[in-house]
Amino acid sequence: MAAGDLPKRLGTELERIVLDRLANNRLVLPAMPAVPQRCLDILREPDFNVRKLVKELEAEPVLSLLVIRSANSASHARNGGLQALDQAVMRIGVRPLRTLITEYAVNEIFDSSNRQLKDANRKVWEHSLVVALLARDIAALVGNVEPDACYLAGLLHDIGKPVLGALILEVDRKLGRSTPGWIDLSAFTQLVDQFHRKVGTAVANEWKIPEPITSAIKDCSDYDGSDRSSIGNVVRLANALAKREGYVTGPIDTADVEAMIMVGMSMLGGDNSVVDRLVSGISARLPGG
Repeated sequence: MAAGDLPKRLGTELERIVLDRLANNRLVLPAMPAVPQRCLDILREPDFNVRKLVKELEAEPVLSLLVIRSANSASHARNGGLQALDQAVMRIGVRPLRTLITEYAVNEIFDSSNRQLKDANRKVWEHSLVVALLARDIAALVGNVEPDACYLAGLLHDIGKPVLGALILEVDRKLGRSTPGWIDLSAFTQLVDQFHRKVGTAVANEWKIPEPITSAIKDCSDYDGSDRSSIGNVVRLANALAKREGYVTGPIDTADVEAMIMVGMSMLGGDNSVVDRLVSGISARLPGG
């Protein structure tokens, strides 16, 4: 066997392992962090117990701070500042709380102690955040689709990438010393691009993400003509707009991106000038922007 054949064979074997684990439900998926999971469970209860939720939030200081900050944000500024968690919870409301808590949990998945994966995940996270913000804006413009659900779908649409990337690096740690160069950046990117949708869908199912949001994770390539203003279609348009603005994680086909934007704008009935203004100001809305 030629030396150059080894990386290819190992890459093929890794592909087989991923598919086999997915098919047999043996791919180790990241569990949602315990506190966010318990908070979301409480929020699913009709007439949820505020005191019970506050007790859970208090166990996660950073999340508690985010809740307080959200309650005191510009959208709530007319009501005055506050510091009490129970008041913050009541001010924000159930749907925005679900979004905030899920966003906090998702952010944990993109973190890594591995520098290579951390850098790759940073680009995915930035792209996902841009897609989420644009999806929420587009939903508000369209008017007959839930903006917060579109935001979550945008945030989660590439969740399989960091999960699959971590698996590849796990294999790399085992093979790297004995088989240097077993996989290069091109092969790494190809594997992630090829299988992240399946892995992302598995994560969404594990986290009990609602089906309309999960559908945006399953397929972000083709519009659904049977439900023109679906969450998935909003995310597909937002995804194409983000790519056009340079928020990408790999090579893109500019002609395909422009075609996706044209079809999406036609299907959703968005105002081109308004959408263009939203897109042009997106960098200022990112952390550190």
